[in-house]
Amino acid sequence: MRNILLILTIFIISCGQTKKKDIQEDYSGTYKTDAAKGCAIELIVTKQNDGYHYKIKTSARDQEGLLQIAKIDQDVYVRFNGLLGTEPKDEIEGQYTKNKIVIQNYGSSMNQYLNFSECDIKYLELLKIEK
Repeated sequence: MRNILLILTIFIISCGQTKKKDIQEDYSGTYKTDAAKGCAIELIVTKQNDGYHYKIKTSARDQEGLLQIAKIDQDVYVRFNGLLGTEPKDEIEGQYTKNKIVIQNYGSSMNQYLNFSECDIKYLELLKIEK
């Protein structure tokens, strides 16, 4: 009787769940800022066997490394391993949303930092270029 009840419970629970596949977002592609706003950044993200890799080019940098992606609830965050901000020398992070990566370039008087000294824009929006 206990086994029948267990099987029946599992059946009821599984029938109540939708059978959608977890669709993985593909973050690979080329992202660019609007150079007309005073900052030209080109970011190329590629998917490889060990994860995502980035290559970033600005007027002062040309660097590549591993791109860490973290999902927290509905939000997606990216960390550019090895890409250090101007002050302090911490790894640069951003948020991915709908084919766009947003990086806060500098902080406030209470939380002072600067990621890209070559850019004088508070929020850097790197838009995915469709081919």
